[in-house]
Amino acid sequence: MHRFTHLTRILTVLAVVPLAACGDDDPTGPEGPVSVALQFAAAVDGADFVCGQSYAGVGTSATEITPVDFRFYVHGVSLIEADGTARTVELDDDGIWQRDGVALLDFENGQGPCVNGTAATNTVVRGTVPAGDYTQVRFILGVPEELNHADQTTAAAPLDLTALFWSWNGGYKFARIDHTSAAQPEGWFVHLGSTGCSPSGDPTVPATSCANPHRPTVTLDGFEWETGEIVADYGALLADSDLDQNSAAKGCMSFPGDPECAVVMNNFGLSYEGSASAGQSFFRVR
Repeated sequence: MHRFTHLTRILTVLAVVPLAACGDDDPTGPEGPVSVALQFAAAVDGADFVCGQSYAGVGTSATEITPVDFRFYVHGVSLIEADGTARTVELDDDGIWQRDGVALLDFENGQGPCVNGTAATNTVVRGTVPAGDYTQVRFILGVPEELNHADQTTAAAPLDLTALFWSWNGGYKFARIDHTSAAQPEGWFVHLGSTGCSPSGDPTVPATSCANPHRPTVTLDGFEWETGEIVADYGALLADSDLDQNSAAKGCMSFPGDPECAVVMNNFGLSYEGSASAGQSFFRVR
């Protein structure tokens, strides 16, 4: 009887061990979940963005600019371990800044020249992710296609802002970063969004496809998610732009045929009408 009991215990252990080993390969991660608060910041050539502040020496024209807006959407957020394993950050739905996996980062406060904005600001993306040794962060700049062509007038926050919407055809402005200057007193704007969307002509009919999606995927190395910041630098985005010139729309509105767009789109990490991007320069970590 004693030998039978001992054998039974051995078989039980052998049956349990393979199950534990399989758990190590669980795509949801070895542990977790843990809460994360990914910090974002806005800058102009390294200096913190502040509504009402002017910044000298921006672009190839070394222009002094006064930013008047600084907002953008992100989705598809993930953290990446040293071995390359990516873990999705499940974003919290807070009903204000985050919903359905989309987050709005808003750095303007509606004061001074930022009068077109809102008083509330948001600099954090919050969610949960399996515990891990993460060294990179990845996200997509913009609103996902399945949410991009809904009726903005009935949409819930953060997709309810008129200032961040073009039309039912084109969808949302994924990023809106505007400034004025002595050379461009009426404004030089960067509005990133999808273009070439069809069907076109009737703004009340949602588009089913867009020739130019314009959603760059951003991957940043050396990111310490507990203490680091993801910096969006407007000066770096405009580093190759002559801000004293404006030959088409006021700045770059993402549409084809705009001479001001090529270098801006390339610095977002997007190719534009045959001009290939060498990599995005808008975001960095610190």
